[in-house]
Amino acid sequence: MVKGINSPVLPSRLLDDLPGPKQKPILGNFTQISPESFHTDLEQWAKEYGPFYQMKLLNKQYLVIADPKIGLEIIKQRPKLFNRTERLEWLFEDLGFHGVFSSNGDKWKRQRRLIMPAFSYKTLANFVPHLNALSINLQTAIDKKIAAGTEFNVHQLLQFFTIDITTSLVFGYQTNMLSGSVDTRLRDNIDRLFHALNKRGKYPFPWWRYIRTPETRRIDKSREEVYQLAVSMITKAKADLAENSALTEEPETILQAMIVASDSEDNKLTDDELFANILTLLLAGEDTTSNMLAWTLYYLAKNPHLQQQVIDEVSQVCNGDIETLDLAALEQFEFTEAILREGLRLKGTAPLISAEPTEDTVLSNGIKLPKGTAIFILTRPGGLDERVVVCPETFNPERWLSTPEKPVCPHLQSSHIPFGAGARHCPGERLAMMEGKAVIARLCWYYVISQPELAPEVGEEFAFTMRPTNLALTLMPRK
Repeated sequence: MVKGINSPVLPSRLLDDLPGPKQKPILGNFTQISPESFHTDLEQWAKEYGPFYQMKLLNKQYLVIADPKIGLEIIKQRPKLFNRTERLEWLFEDLGFHGVFSSNGDKWKRQRRLIMPAFSYKTLANFVPHLNALSINLQTAIDKKIAAGTEFNVHQLLQFFTIDITTSLVFGYQTNMLSGSVDTRLRDNIDRLFHALNKRGKYPFPWWRYIRTPETRRIDKSREEVYQLAVSMITKAKADLAENSALTEEPETILQAMIVASDSEDNKLTDDELFANILTLLLAGEDTTSNMLAWTLYYLAKNPHLQQQVIDEVSQVCNGDIETLDLAALEQFEFTEAILREGLRLKGTAPLISAEPTEDTVLSNGIKLPKGTAIFILTRPGGLDERVVVCPETFNPERWLSTPEKPVCPHLQSSHIPFGAGARHCPGERLAMMEGKAVIARLCWYYVISQPELAPEVGEEFAFTMRPTNLALTLMPRK
């Protein structure tokens, strides 16, 4: 049986009928793509061959979609008509990440139901004091660098901040990266696992299961070290909950909240599932959030007048004192959130979403997809669509603000998908926005953000997420 997302509006087309880059025998387009520029390679081909094209990596054929309407249709039909790809499942499973992000079917439904309470408004409200304390730690680290008169890497400090806050909020473990911890193993292990995801993601089969190299052994060691840390934290969290019944009502960490949600022997996350989701949160919290913040600061440096608008909003919401910041205030930072979302529109940290149909399917544009067809959905082209976004190349946060005439920004619902959409919408979006608004508000309040006069051109690097390269920023105390 062939199912369609909607009734086809165009004559049916097979995947082989679509245009695409010229393929080499056996290799396909494998040698034409670099892991570090994977997303821009696919975006460039979309400009050459259109919003729907085919490509092949070794023996695996892919459909690449750059059309926001069709992409959103697919994303919103998960998990009924579309799943994460089988390739993504074994890729994550080998590295220990096979939690709610990469799971499919009943396994995904069960984990999603048990994890969602950890991101409730009540739970996140309990995390705000931790967020404020670590934001102050970030400010202290910056002040020390400025006082020493040495150049410093702002993006690296943001990575330290997001590691500190993610480990603290996820399972109450203090890494103290901002305070100058000399033990960088957790950061190094996370970085190695992230790069492994990126490099391995290019292959259509898991060759590393059969061919052992020094690099695969280093990756396995990193995974094992993170696993042992997570196991110790799971054991501690269970002991804390057993000793203090009040924590079941107001968990102090996301890990505690996930354990509390597992309310019976038949309805709980196993330790391996807890580990997989902890690792997913660590990777997402450290890398995607630090990259989002770095790109936002880049645009604030290029648009200094926006920094004053953030200051004005903080002053109004917090009555002139940023140190009174709480969750209610964070949720009133509409302009600061608009800046973050505008940065994500132009420099989304998740430029690719993968999917595959669960059965033979026909897209609403008439493309026939056999069950299991691998799909890459490009998320950035939708935010650059002139039919939806006026002057799409311009950084303009105002487009996100509601007015009586425009209560909802149109591309918020039609093409802006940095956190996905539908049933598989990222549960951590609110937490990411909380962190983003707290940091951007504090940095604009206390510092003038600029770029050095001879700053190098900023580039993009794909490492499963998309991060800036050669990003040089200068922070100076406001008078």
